[in-house]
Amino acid sequence: MSEVCKTAAPAYAIKVWADERSIFAELPSINGPYVASFARSEGGLSQAIHILGAMHAVEHAGEQYLRPEAPILPSKKLQQSSITKQDLDSAREVLKKLGVI
Repeated sequence: MSEVCKTAAPAYAIKVWADERSIFAELPSINGPYVASFARSEGGLSQAIHILGAMHAVEHAGEQYLRPEAPILPSKKLQQSSITKQDLDSAREVLKKLGVI
């Protein structure tokens, strides 16, 4: 009781912020922090609270949260542009090297 805490938030607290269009939550995971985006509306806030509650329950069950994997196949729009999964994998590797993801 003689030490001053840097924050009053518990160890499992998650950073959440918003801009004029979205609500963001920085979710910890074993493969790096993951920033989830939600619509800035009642529905988006409801989704964010649901995800944060689910993460809290999983972490206290002793399991680590894993960020969802990228889609296996490109979207229909990307397929029409002749972008392949290999192209997406190459782009992902470049972004990792640059420290973006």
